[in-house]
Amino acid sequence: MKNSKQIYKNLILFIIILVIGLGMIITGFLINYFERKNAEGSYSAAWYIYILEIGGAILFILSFGNLYYFLQNKYNIKKMNIKQMAVIAIFSALSVILYYFGKFSLPIFPSWLDVQFSDIPALLVSFMYGPISGSLIIIVRFFCKLPGTSTVAVGEFADLLIGLTLVIVAGLIYKKHRSFKGALSAMGIGMLMATFVATISNWLILIPAYKFIAGFPQAALTGVMDTIISQGNGVVTDDNFMLYYLFVGVIPFNLFRYALVFVVTLILYKRLQSLIIRFAGNFKDQELNYQE
Repeated sequence: MKNSKQIYKNLILFIIILVIGLGMIITGFLINYFERKNAEGSYSAAWYIYILEIGGAILFILSFGNLYYFLQNKYNIKKMNIKQMAVIAIFSALSVILYYFGKFSLPIFPSWLDVQFSDIPALLVSFMYGPISGSLIIIVRFFCKLPGTSTVAVGEFADLLIGLTLVIVAGLIYKKHRSFKGALSAMGIGMLMATFVATISNWLILIPAYKFIAGFPQAALTGVMDTIISQGNGVVTDDNFMLYYLFVGVIPFNLFRYALVFVVTLILYKRLQSLIIRFAGNFKDQELNYQE
């Protein structure tokens, strides 16, 4: 009876912490939205909005620790120890830091398309502990990005879909083929799928959000692409903007971006895996070393 009470105590704690975390996130989002809407001129989120959003994201993730223990005790799911959870938490923080401070733009692409490496920690964890663990990092990054949103979270939601596609596809493939060739296949297919989702997202979500929610004029978007393509000679028009944007901007950009991400991930993973296993153990109970 005591064990049963303890099991359901974890479930109750999961619900309580989840509700508090989501409440903080929603509160921060609403405050940010109305302050941005009422601001005159430039706007930057206040410090307390970041605390609400990031603190809520931390509670949101912590709540799933209680859910995990409930499911693990109720249905005998394989254990994940505290050290492994710590690795996921540390890599989540690294992903957020890389997003804010490790990105840059290139003049051959539109300025709002940033090359950034915040997917690398999620890919590393996805390879080590599986795609669900990698997905948690993408979700944490999503919540921590909300205070800086300029599209009422539409752009962040699209980025969430792209990131989840990347780590889930790559993680599932590598889970079945734990070898160097398997890693290359996982990353290659993950890159193509993430690029496909990014293309659809920019076409149906991001550009409409920039125009109709953020109030970015079509003429300005067209002007940016025309400057890149023809030095402002009018080759890109409002009518053919989307064609040029997707096939000259979005697709090449994402292929280039993910090629960099995958090269760095391969280099880091081969060097970090033994250290991670020594610190946190092998969650999959399988050999993680690359097999040539």
